Amino acid sequence: MIRLIVSDIDGTLVPEGETRLNPEYMNVIGKLTERGIAFAAASGRQSSSMDAVFHPVREKIYYLSDNGAYIQRYGVSARELRLDPADARALLDCVRNIGGCYPLFSTTEGFYTDAQDPAFHHLVFEQYGGTGGVLEDVSPYADCSIKLSLYCPDGAQPMYRKLEPWKEKFSVNISGARWVDINAPEATKGNAVEWLQRELGVLPEETVVIGDNFNDISMLERASYSFASVLSCPEVKASARYLAGSWEVDGVLAILRRILDQPEEFLADPQGREVAHE
Repeated sequence: MIRLIVSDIDGTLVPEGETRLNPEYMNVIGKLTERGIAFAAASGRQSSSMDAVFHPVREKIYYLSDNGAYIQRYGVSARELRLDPADARALLDCVRNIGGCYPLFSTTEGFYTDAQDPAFHHLVFEQYGGTGGVLEDVSPYADCSIKLSLYCPDGAQPMYRKLEPWKEKFSVNISGARWVDINAPEATKGNAVEWLQRELGVLPEETVVIGDNFNDISMLERASYSFASVLSCPEVKASARYLAGSWEVDGVLAILRRILDQPEEFLADPQGREVAHE
């Protein structure tokens, strides 16, 4: 039987940076939790930004925010993994020297930047939602941060390649078309899912995971029922056993409904009918 469902948000449930989710998700998630099936949202987003999406059910589900660096259980803090302050300050200096990106430090309370671009402010604080602010100098937040995100207007790949020397000290992932996320080495979505499985006494064979991007690969590997969105790149699809319909057709909602209404049929045929928008 299925006892745990974990889903990414951006690019899987909604378009990147969106907070409006089909209200039927809340209804179905509520019914799943009533049946004893745990649900976790896993994202590179800061927890308050995740809450902008899932607030109606926040007291029923888990948030695996900041790529698993911060875990909330029913709205209450359960685990926090911070960046090493000295390494985070050194990395920030390096990123500033490279240029071409905007730094965004994430803490358990909110996210903070000293980039002065109004369009970036709109993207982070209005489109993504959540709490935080714009400072004259963001470097003091290196001492209490759980993640450093880099917004790269020209695309994430070039910056990701330039950070190669830092991958021995940090977990570095592409989390969106223009986003690179830097976490503590042990802070990955996969490790967060493993922590949750231990917490709940759930096996990979009882776990469903759904994602779409590189930072989702580690958690796809923790579930026997792993789904990649049809909009995913080939590397992510290769890490999953099945495909999920895109956010355009509420593909994840279709999976949740099958688990709720037809659990035996889902276990026998997780893929179900052919997914749309591949």
